[in-house]
Amino acid sequence: MNKRVLAYIYMPVLFFISAYAIFTLLFLPYKETFDLFVSAVTMTEQAENTKITSIFNEKKQKEIKPVDNQIPSTQIEYPSLGTEYGTVIIDKFNVQARLIYGDSPEDLRVGVGQFNGSVFPGEAGTTLIGGHNTSDLAALDGVTVNDTITIKTSYDTYQYKITNKKVARFDDKSAIESLYKKSDNNQLILYTCYPIDMIGLTDDRLFVYAERVSGKMINSSI
Repeated sequence: MNKRVLAYIYMPVLFFISAYAIFTLLFLPYKETFDLFVSAVTMTEQAENTKITSIFNEKKQKEIKPVDNQIPSTQIEYPSLGTEYGTVIIDKFNVQARLIYGDSPEDLRVGVGQFNGSVFPGEAGTTLIGGHNTSDLAALDGVTVNDTITIKTSYDTYQYKITNKKVARFDDKSAIESLYKKSDNNQLILYTCYPIDMIGLTDDRLFVYAERVSGKMINSSI
């Protein structure tokens, strides 16, 4: 086989390899962005196709009969894991997020999720709620101290005043230390991945802290 014939074989191969190498080098800086974009689109499609049980009905608040300005726990329909039971509202940014009891990947595709090791809104202690920075909780980057966050449930509506914000690693226990402390009031922590403009999991979280300023406390003894 002469050199001219060999050239017809190896030249296209060399050309293909060179073109592939050049394309890879040019595309590499944008690969992460492209992958994150695909991930966000996939997440949105999954959310649209995810069905979830809901017990949230704001009209049921009228059926609650308080005792000494407290809500007897016996009058509350508590949600099971993976169930929608309220709405988280951030008026400043027109956010109305479905509140799910549980924070599994499936829960966070359709709304914001309450960590099931935390108390319900209105109970003494801390309610811990997380969500994706690609959807409703992206608004946390813009809220400031003294802004109001509202949580509506079937048993009452709660308003919280923001007291602090901070960025910490996802495994920083001090960021959620109030979960392990007793309190007569109901506190709220909202968190999401940080930086806000990053798509996908990051090592840091943005935590927003707030205290209840209105809404009846729940009495578990009545």
